[in-house]
Amino acid sequence: MTTIGVRHLAILAALLAGACSSAPPPETAPVPVPVAEMAPPPAGLLTAPQAAVDHAEMVELTGTEMGTMWTFENPPLDYWEETYGFRPSSEWLEHVRLASVRYGGGCSSSFVSADGLVITNNHCARGCIDAVSTDENDYLNDGFYAATQGEELVCPNLYLDQLIEIEDITTELRAVAQAGMSDTEINAARDARGEELTDACAADTGLECQVVSLFHGGQYKLYKFHRYPTVKLVFTPEMQAAFFGGDPDNFTYPRYDLDITFVRAYDEDGESPASTPHYFEWNPEGASEGELVFVTGNPGSTARQITLSQYMYQREIWHPMLLDLFDQRLEVMHAIQAADPERGRAMQNQIFGFENTQKLFRGQLGGLRDVELTARKIRWENEFRAAVEADPALVAEFGDVWDNIAEINESMAQIAPTVVMNNPNLLNPSAHLQMAAQLGQYVQMVAMPEDQRPRNFDSMEAGILDPGEMHMDQSLGMLAGRLALAQKWLPADAALVQALQPGETPMDAAERFIESSQMGDAAYRQSLIDGGMEAIQASTDPLIELVRAMQAEQQGVIGAWQSANASEEVQNERFASALFAVYGTDLPPDATFTLRITDGVVQRYQFNGTYAPAQTSIYGLYGRAEEFGNEMPWTLAPAFEEARGTVDMAVPINFVSTNDITGGNSGSPVIDQEARWVGIAFDGNVESLPNEFLFAAPNGRTVSVHSAGITEALRSVYNADELLDELLSGSN
Repeated sequence: MTTIGVRHLAILAALLAGACSSAPPPETAPVPVPVAEMAPPPAGLLTAPQAAVDHAEMVELTGTEMGTMWTFENPPLDYWEETYGFRPSSEWLEHVRLASVRYGGGCSSSFVSADGLVITNNHCARGCIDAVSTDENDYLNDGFYAATQGEELVCPNLYLDQLIEIEDITTELRAVAQAGMSDTEINAARDARGEELTDACAADTGLECQVVSLFHGGQYKLYKFHRYPTVKLVFTPEMQAAFFGGDPDNFTYPRYDLDITFVRAYDEDGESPASTPHYFEWNPEGASEGELVFVTGNPGSTARQITLSQYMYQREIWHPMLLDLFDQRLEVMHAIQAADPERGRAMQNQIFGFENTQKLFRGQLGGLRDVELTARKIRWENEFRAAVEADPALVAEFGDVWDNIAEINESMAQIAPTVVMNNPNLLNPSAHLQMAAQLGQYVQMVAMPEDQRPRNFDSMEAGILDPGEMHMDQSLGMLAGRLALAQKWLPADAALVQALQPGETPMDAAERFIESSQMGDAAYRQSLIDGGMEAIQASTDPLIELVRAMQAEQQGVIGAWQSANASEEVQNERFASALFAVYGTDLPPDATFTLRITDGVVQRYQFNGTYAPAQTSIYGLYGRAEEFGNEMPWTLAPAFEEARGTVDMAVPINFVSTNDITGGNSGSPVIDQEARWVGIAFDGNVESLPNEFLFAAPNGRTVSVHSAGITEALRSVYNADELLDELLSGSN
């Protein structure tokens, strides 16, 4: 697969994680895809709109535009004391850090008992829950509870990471840059030195070690984690309780979700629960409106410390293009789902993932196109540049960095569509087109020495020889969609645009390509494998010919693309150094899926002409189900239906706060000043989505499950007395 680049990979990581392929659905009628309208991006597209430039003169900055995702090595003690009258001790911070746990490769969690009990979100734990389910026991939909440790089920391939130590390695990584090195060589040397340091760290300490770039290269840290490799499932509610309201309520508020799952960390032997003296005591009363709360967790990525030209690149190129790809894929999947509801149910989790990202990108793009947000970005950059330009030494060292980054992003704006649209594996693959691409990739790998083959070599071979049924409807819809988007994003002479014959629609062309291809013929695929690269190159199969044309076009720009990404990393580091020179560590770094602590208060906000409440109640859960006639996705979970007469409906279930979170914070603990557990973050409201690029949305909120609601659900809905006793045993 073509290298996308560090900045682009950070954005795509969450997307691809939620969009893993499942078995293709059976055949249905081809899905029509409309022809897109629009020419490829013109040069000079990244100039800020004049309306935002004019409005920037009237903007007053708050001082928190870069957010409040503070690292534990640089806590803003003076800011907290000035803002809230609270100055935590070093012991408080260490305890909070050690009680916070990174959950697998994409979420957050926390210890809530001395015996390794951990809480995270249900949507983070679905991989584990699905893996331990059986044909007889669908724990994902029906829930699970282990009343004793002997009943707990091992989550395959799940681990938990606890941050033990942080070491500054900025000087060592900066020292690799030598005179005469190109940007690409500097990056490669830095990566190599980083690998040496992590290997040495692991060998010396026995810990999991990771090089972390902060402030876009302004600082480099070596984070050292204790890993818990054995994790077992303890409790999870039914999916309908955890995801009540489904996609329509996602990124909204008021909410009524019990998005929780408990797991337990075990010692190396997998037999004894881990001893975890640093854990958050459970506060069964939770937090009240106006109360100071902290969220600790691992936010995935933000893009606040970027230049205006990079902001405009996201606004005009990257976000619109990726959103087009998600829209197109979901159009096909929804059509298949509507044609056969039973197959649709099998695809539902995958559809949820794409719908989640589609809504995320749409909300972020709405913010990027907002005049107020863009004006604030302009004002922030103007003030930063003015501070640099006021110091001749800083001008000499950093004065050209904005122009350099702007030139790089103008170049990337022209290249990105060619790189993305000509990738047959990215986001909306047609099974037949993807097979043509994988055949060529696999044959190339066969010719490599074994020690140079990628890790997925064996699985790739199995997928080519026995891919399962390659369903025509999905292949047609996805290929037609890619051809339609090519007309929008690529020049008229591009291979994907020229693939349409005069008078053809994208669907006509997709039918012609796939119906005349032999990619669905296992014997033909085997013959190409047996014939090697010579057979691939000689093949006249129309899909293989199309892939060859796409790859040739992509290869024509890939050198410039990789060079631009490398140059941007170097310029980002210079930009970060200028930031440091002006602000030091008074600003928090952009998110990097590393442990952070963010401050906020439980607070209502203006909404639909009135106010959204600071917290919702279990009353609201039953009321919302009733108001929608108990239809999906607002159907009461069976356990809540049965508990209608016994549960205390006045108890809070969800609440909102002004804490700064993003993807990766799912499962983050919400704690009070006494470091007691009062809730678990599971979402942001739609108003918070533009905070990806500037923390400036006044109505943006973190949405969390309230500890009082969890306590009541465990007691009165799920009768999980043993679990509740363990939680409350450490509480004051």
